[in-house]
Amino acid sequence: MSLEIGQPAPDFTLPSDRGDITLSRYQGKTNVLIAFYPADFSPLCTLEMQCFANDWTKFRELGAEILGINSDSVQKHSDFSKKLGLEFPLLSDRNKEVAKKYGVDDLLLGTKRAYFIIDIKGILKYKHIEFLPVFKRDDTELLAELRKIAT
Repeated sequence: MSLEIGQPAPDFTLPSDRGDITLSRYQGKTNVLIAFYPADFSPLCTLEMQCFANDWTKFRELGAEILGINSDSVQKHSDFSKKLGLEFPLLSDRNKEVAKKYGVDDLLLGTKRAYFIIDIKGILKYKHIEFLPVFKRDDTELLAELRKIAT
């Protein structure tokens, strides 16, 4: 079964570099951008997370929290987050259970690069799964999608 736009986003609780994070805790409070990415410290993932860090204020102004997710350990996430000065949590999906719920688990990489925007009501409003992990969405596209939700 594929997760489709307009459906409730599958809930989850995962450990992160900032404690346990439960998706449904954001309901009624803020929109959420879930960014699945293959690996901490890899060149493109580092660039991607740095772009999120640079635009973090823009995401917050549009009422969105960013959650980065992959199968790396909490300790590795913590080291990566500190190196980049990230203002948002990185969640550890060691068993890839959440990646499977969202259809982004990958045998080779662990997690595909993918983006899901969930509105304040917990409904999936945007999804994009990269065909190849060497590409990423530009923040301007993701911010534009968040602006659509805000209006």
